[in-house]
Amino acid sequence: MRGRFNRLILLFVVAVVWATGSINAAAQFVYLDDNNGAVGGNTATGFRLVGTSLSLIAGSPYPTLGTGLGKFFAPVQEVAISYGGSLQTCLYVSDPLATPGFPNGDIAAFTVNTSTGALTYVGSFDDPTDTSGSNFLGISLAIDRRVGFPYLFAGFSGEGKIAFYKVDPNTCKIFWASSTPAVGLTGVPAQGIAVSKAGPHILAVSYGDGSIQSFKVGGGTLILKPIFNSTGFGSQSGMPQGVDITKNGAFVVFGDDQPGAGEVEVAPVLTGGALGATVDFGGPANAGGVVMTGLNSQNVWLSPGFISARNYLYVTNNYSNQVTTLRLDPITGTVSNTLPCTGVYTNPTTLTPGVWNFPAQLHTMVNTASGGGLAVVEYGTPSSVALVGVQNPTGCTKEVPTSPFIDPNSNHGLFSLDVFPSRPY
Repeated sequence: MRGRFNRLILLFVVAVVWATGSINAAAQFVYLDDNNGAVGGNTATGFRLVGTSLSLIAGSPYPTLGTGLGKFFAPVQEVAISYGGSLQTCLYVSDPLATPGFPNGDIAAFTVNTSTGALTYVGSFDDPTDTSGSNFLGISLAIDRRVGFPYLFAGFSGEGKIAFYKVDPNTCKIFWASSTPAVGLTGVPAQGIAVSKAGPHILAVSYGDGSIQSFKVGGGTLILKPIFNSTGFGSQSGMPQGVDITKNGAFVVFGDDQPGAGEVEVAPVLTGGALGATVDFGGPANAGGVVMTGLNSQNVWLSPGFISARNYLYVTNNYSNQVTTLRLDPITGTVSNTLPCTGVYTNPTTLTPGVWNFPAQLHTMVNTASGGGLAVVEYGTPSSVALVGVQNPTGCTKEVPTSPFIDPNSNHGLFSLDVFPSRPY
């Protein structure tokens, strides 16, 4: 998978009253990578949340000057936000395919106007050690959100390495520090990556071939930890792809490529930063007593806060076009099904049909409790974004009546998003 994933769907943080179908928000933005494949023609599109609708931000689309690739890379995070405290808010978009100036792909950097959502292009940056050519599985991105640690990580799939950058919080420019080989047990490059905010500070990686790994984050280097196949891969042929990490840094959650049924796995983070064996939940065998009727589960996202001392774990079912909510205990790592739904809410929720083909990445809309609601990327021609409300205390969901919202700047290729303000861990 190669692609300059340059669809920025403008970040939005949202205070929501979903029971009445309304969303109350101040300066909520969603950013998307349009993944346009013309050489140097990729763009990022920004949306502002207005009521229960997304409207284009003036100036969209924003050229990344790189090249995108419209293929389905469900677990790859292509858009990432970095905060500089009282300094700049920065947005990064991966451009995996070649341009004359960047034959091995690059990362486009923007500053974000947090009042209007407008983006200002800062520059494009590559891995100076990379001589591999374009990135056939994209360039996955992850931000270290510790205060005083503005680090950006980028998985260059063409060279099979993860590049470590330091972020200048005044300008949003990034500076290469090191590149570390990162390939799965069958030699495939990293797909999903995520960074823990709580210690031990690690970068967790899925390879899409059944194998997973972690790297301890140093001051400018990544320290390799053991690689191994997940439990679900051995028992149900699930292949971990999407990655998220609990706020306390104790567990890594993987969403599996599992056509037979939704399946997630949870690995403990051991002292020193290595991963322990995963515990499997769901799948055709209903592992751990978890039942997920939705098909496939490549993208996962944890709620920013707790509901009855548990996180909601949101999953996109890529083959059945649904969203599923589970519960995760952040102390034990145990995953369970949610409470029964009431009223018009369902679990799973089938997304409103349209010209799109697959749901991909999803993020929460506000940074408290359940997250208020979800934004879900929908890959297709054209691609779109769904807005989905969350019911408390059940975790059940429903799509708002005005959804989905078409991205007019993408012929296909929306896979990931970030929101502003984004989840703080």
